[in-house]
Amino acid sequence: MFNPTIRTILIFISLIAGIFYFMKEDYLNMTFMLAAAGLFIYGHYKYGTVYIAFQELKKGKYKKAEKLISKVKNPEKLSKGQKGYYHFIQGAIASDNEDWEKSYSEWNEALKIGLRTENDTSIAFLNLANIELERKNFEKANEYIKKTKALNLKPLIASEADRIQNEINTAQQLS
Repeated sequence: MFNPTIRTILIFISLIAGIFYFMKEDYLNMTFMLAAAGLFIYGHYKYGTVYIAFQELKKGKYKKAEKLISKVKNPEKLSKGQKGYYHFIQGAIASDNEDWEKSYSEWNEALKIGLRTENDTSIAFLNLANIELERKNFEKANEYIKKTKALNLKPLIASEADRIQNEINTAQQLS
């Protein structure tokens, strides 16, 4: 939840407070401060900047999300839930940059790991359908649309699924 700069400052403050309490021989508070520093360090490796990057992505700020997600140096060390959203964000950024191969693999990896909500899962399926539409693989695009529509969709996603379905139908007729 914290960006790396704030997390580093909090670690530093916790360590300084731990030293201060050690010098005052207040070992209970020293232990709490060192535990807080440890939790901030643990959070850095298990959660990274995925949450704040996801929030920026939801606002449509792809460049800021890309900058934040690039700060995750070891995505394999992230917790399972964070790893899924790491790939979700990478897929969205690759789609925005029209890097269809990377986008396709990132969206699939996010789905393989798992996403917390049906809404996020439906967004991943929709993006996969859109990629297959771009590749002119209409059969696979229709499969992803069916998977999307099988989920409990919000109105915006349902309308987007219908739009992509119409594009698929139109493209199939032109082929």
